[in-house]
Amino acid sequence: MTEAATNDDEVEVILGPDLTPTRSYMDKKIYRHITLPNGLQCVLICDTVALKQRKLDGYDDDESSDDDHDDSSSGDESEESDDGDDDDGTRKAATALLVNVGSYHDPPYLQGLSHFLEHMLFLGTEDFPIENAYDSFLSQHGGDDNAYTDMEHTLYHYCIPQDNNSKHVWKALEMFSSFFKCPLLKGEMADRELKAVESEFELNKNSDDARLSQLMSFTCGMDGAAPIMGRDFDWKDKIDGGSSSEKPFHPFAKFPWGNMNSLKTEPEAKGIDVMEELRDHYNSHYYAQNMRLVVMAGYELDEIQRQVVQYFKDVPANPRNNVDNGGVATTTNLHPYKLPFHSSSLGKIYRALPVRHHHTLSLTWQIPSICSHWRTKPAEYLAHLLGHEASGSILAVLKQRGWATGCSAGTGDDGEGDSSMHALFGFSFSLSEEGVQHWEKVIGVVFSYLGMLKYYFNEGYVDENGEKKEGLPRWIYNELKSVAELSYKYADEGDVTDTVEVVAEAMAPWYNLPTDRLLDGDTLLFGEVVDNDCVSRLLFNYFTPTNMRVDFMSSLFGREADFKDGTGLSPNSEEKKAEDTDELRVEKDCAVAVFDIEKAGAPTIEPRFETKFWVETISSSIMKQWEENSTPQLPGSELELKLPPINSYIPTNFELKPLPADDSSHPLLNCSVKVCIGNGKKMQWYPACVIKFKTEKNNHLLLLHFEDEHEQWYTVDSNIVDTDADTLEAGFESSFDNGKVKFKVTAVPREGEGIVFSYGDADHDYDVEDGVAFPPIPPASPESRLPQLVYSKNSLKLWHMQDRRFKRPLADLRLNFVCDGMNDALKQACMDLFCKLCADALAETCYLASVCELGSSLYSNDTGFSIRVNGFDDKVMLLAKEVLDVVMSFRGRDGHTCLPSTIKDSRFDACLEVLRRNYSNSGMDASSFVTGLRLLCLKPSTKSSFSKLKALEGISSDKFVECMNQVLQKISVEAYYHGNVCREDADKAAQMISEALTIHHRGLPKKKVPSKLIIKAKEAVDHHLITSPTVDPTDNNTSVEVYFQIGKDDLTNRVLVDLLEHVLDEPFYNELRTKEQFGYEVSCGARWTFGVLGMSFKVTTSCKTADEASARVDRFLGEFRAQLESMSDESFMEHLVSLAKEKLEMFDSMEDECGSYWSEICEGRFDFEGHRKEVQCLKTITKESLLAAYDDWLHPICHKGKPKKRRRVVFHVIGKGSIGRPTVDDPSEIGEHVDGLVRDFHNSVKGETWGKITF
Repeated sequence: MTEAATNDDEVEVILGPDLTPTRSYMDKKIYRHITLPNGLQCVLICDTVALKQRKLDGYDDDESSDDDHDDSSSGDESEESDDGDDDDGTRKAATALLVNVGSYHDPPYLQGLSHFLEHMLFLGTEDFPIENAYDSFLSQHGGDDNAYTDMEHTLYHYCIPQDNNSKHVWKALEMFSSFFKCPLLKGEMADRELKAVESEFELNKNSDDARLSQLMSFTCGMDGAAPIMGRDFDWKDKIDGGSSSEKPFHPFAKFPWGNMNSLKTEPEAKGIDVMEELRDHYNSHYYAQNMRLVVMAGYELDEIQRQVVQYFKDVPANPRNNVDNGGVATTTNLHPYKLPFHSSSLGKIYRALPVRHHHTLSLTWQIPSICSHWRTKPAEYLAHLLGHEASGSILAVLKQRGWATGCSAGTGDDGEGDSSMHALFGFSFSLSEEGVQHWEKVIGVVFSYLGMLKYYFNEGYVDENGEKKEGLPRWIYNELKSVAELSYKYADEGDVTDTVEVVAEAMAPWYNLPTDRLLDGDTLLFGEVVDNDCVSRLLFNYFTPTNMRVDFMSSLFGREADFKDGTGLSPNSEEKKAEDTDELRVEKDCAVAVFDIEKAGAPTIEPRFETKFWVETISSSIMKQWEENSTPQLPGSELELKLPPINSYIPTNFELKPLPADDSSHPLLNCSVKVCIGNGKKMQWYPACVIKFKTEKNNHLLLLHFEDEHEQWYTVDSNIVDTDADTLEAGFESSFDNGKVKFKVTAVPREGEGIVFSYGDADHDYDVEDGVAFPPIPPASPESRLPQLVYSKNSLKLWHMQDRRFKRPLADLRLNFVCDGMNDALKQACMDLFCKLCADALAETCYLASVCELGSSLYSNDTGFSIRVNGFDDKVMLLAKEVLDVVMSFRGRDGHTCLPSTIKDSRFDACLEVLRRNYSNSGMDASSFVTGLRLLCLKPSTKSSFSKLKALEGISSDKFVECMNQVLQKISVEAYYHGNVCREDADKAAQMISEALTIHHRGLPKKKVPSKLIIKAKEAVDHHLITSPTVDPTDNNTSVEVYFQIGKDDLTNRVLVDLLEHVLDEPFYNELRTKEQFGYEVSCGARWTFGVLGMSFKVTTSCKTADEASARVDRFLGEFRAQLESMSDESFMEHLVSLAKEKLEMFDSMEDECGSYWSEICEGRFDFEGHRKEVQCLKTITKESLLAAYDDWLHPICHKGKPKKRRRVVFHVIGKGSIGRPTVDDPSEIGEHVDGLVRDFHNSVKGETWGKITF
């Protein structure tokens, strides 16, 4: 390591290893690792593509040419202002800071404290005491922020559009740094923010995943670890006067969420000062040596370093309260705790009641921490083998027997699955109802597979050369290593926030990655071969029946809703709320037969999530059978278990396809330039953009687009024909037409960016109003750079665009099938089932492809279904053909009532069972349900899950096939092929799709393609109120959505709605969420529904009634008008400019770009450059026009002081025990109730719609 010094304060920092050589092949950023004098480790990232743009935006050129030319110019440099240097908004800066403390470090008497502290840091600092100053600043300038608390770390992050004069980027960094120097942590804010923690807990209380996680923590048992360190007193004495000789529970046993009980009621009852503990927690853990910082911006590394030093050098190096945290930068020492599950909690099965309708069997093996094995990642290797879904896999065998429909394996990405103390390897199965009855045999198959793996480790294998090798076949590891390298090499740039988060997480001290491997250590495999010793130790010592925990959630046992207000299913049963794991009732043996809840006795209740469960010791006979299965041996032929096959989807061709000769690539393409052209006797510089390059008769030509829309071809001089793109930057000078025409480069496009429009002077780069610069709007892209319709016949249209931005060997094929007569619940339900059956038939093939980063999806919609295949272009069409062969096997079968040969008869009932479960689980979350209710009311073509579930009653495979014959008889297909695919590839794709459709193909005439109609809400003084109970009768949350329908989409109104959202979002959140604590989820947003504009205000709460929430929305809208009217011109322009920057943001990836264009195609808009038009329209918006729109659409009072007519519909989904909840509790009755509400709403407007909307 070497020393370096910052410019101003001469503060010395320690330079770490150079990370840049380990970045991915496509990554252009530059990295620097430093350690500040206070011990804060930082990774600084220079976003070079953003740096180029920022530099060229401030490019200061001499407008005169040579001495014999006039010095007249297209812009007056003397008038250039600082505001003219603002960024164009196409890339954001981002920062993340990780604190090496999390929920495992919470005091046992204040569980959830780390999470609570994370919330409190956002409520003001000594330097910025207004509690919403930070969020307001970010929101006003187009940024956003968030944070999360994990088990061993807490991470804070934000992003903000970059501006050339640094004021916003570095101001945000200054405000952020104050979190870690001088937070207010005021007691008067604590009670209010505790309500937010409680609301967040309530939102997740009915999540079965969260409930299972907490159940495992609660029942993990006692551990013989050393006492919890870093405390001066015994927490047992503080809580209940227990003996200090009692061993504290393992950190895994804690309740990480925190709620009002754990953070207020319980500690205050014991005389604990929560705010004192909160400040003590901050002072003990929030210090520089215990933090890791990542800052990414479009500035030179030295400048980023200067700013980081300036704002973070004063973060205290050590704990403020001088506690001994077990070593420098380690905080509380967790290592003595080791494995979490005591032997008393193993060898048992924990049966729990789920909230949702599902059957999930979860196996968990506790293993030592695997952080130190980052080079070969043995747990990922085992997860690949156990979780494989191809032929011969565990899942393939279970599906063949009709016992399971899906599985997942591995340690998970969060700190619960892998920590400094231990790792938990989970293997979960989605079972069928039949599988529930054979749960022990399901586990038996797992151990048979483990026995097979052990056999190979004992006996080895014979390679292709006939040589005996130890362990498993080497190609298994080599495939994983190869795919990991390809994935990393061609990884997309990604979202800036994701980038800084990932690096910060890799820096976590507990994670154990060496500094020089922060960028690639979590992704790549570095060993030449798998670590056979480590894998063997795990298999033989830890993946055993005696080290396994079994958790089983099944709605066949009953569901939480079956237990009402403390009443068990059995009339004489008495539920017991457990206070300690010692009180769990355990039977000596459990029967092999299906669990009988009526005979099981009263359940135990986990005290936080109130999950009801029964625990039983697994019988010795079952354990013995599992032990026999797991002995090293090849499985019997009846199981058909085998190792994964060699993968045929690993790509081998990574060449980029050549661009067409009449529109090919050149480094100057998309650049902004100034061209020196004669004007009479004078030479004058004119701004232009390079929009096209072609080769014609050995001449290289560039097409320039000038400001006056004039376009001119120029011959490229020989000295710049082969200009290096990496060295091209603003300021480059050369000539066209054999030296006759001089030019200067003023802007170079970034990766992912189209034509740039920046000339280095305020007159051309920006419009400056009220001291705020409006970003430049790039010229329209040539048609050849946008999706082109290349095939249109026989009801197939295929669009194509060859990638020239991201330069990766990737492709994305998307198809949308519009079917005839998709207008009733049965046909839509059958379409859902059709997609499930096809996906099931393709599961083994698609899994092999997914291992090679080749994705696929098949999903239904109101008018048909869609297919997507994406990944390395070398294999996209291979997989697409496999998918289409299965999908199209249903066509041309008129008169047939049996399933096609591609679908196994045995899978029909299995897929039908899964679909029915999905329908019954629909809307279980109040927040998603209220939005779904709004869409059901607005979209008459959409059928509810309940109506589809009812339509499937008595469905047989014959009736299903008959229905699909009708639906698929006439279809129309819209397709889009995007990426590293040339026109020839597109033609081949069109041919392949056309051939697949041709068999008995009858196209759907255009006039038969169903219109996407939207119900027109009534314009009235009163609103239409639609009220439903939550689908889950145990859900305490109430969700309200107030929807304002505005009208048919047009450019001006769309821009006004977006601007209203931008202006309203932060004040609405601050008033209802931060100040008044109406609920954890508070939001507002623009809505675009099949061409109809609207705006929604949403509140999900467990502490307010629905009427209170909707009334508060109305009051906010009434009060906000004065704030909008008094908004300064400068503030208005800041909102305007911030929104313009957001709309001009570059695509982060090829996937983002493809998705944007595909939406235009599917919606029939075909406005591929709508963002440009919207920004142009934004320039014309005034505060007066925004105020007028607010008055017309949202404000409840007209100018005469009377209530105003608006198209307003209010949706209430009311939770358990809340005032106004309709007395409908049975889920089937709720479905009928909701369908009745939708019918009533449609009848109230007499079915009037906005008509067919064309663009």
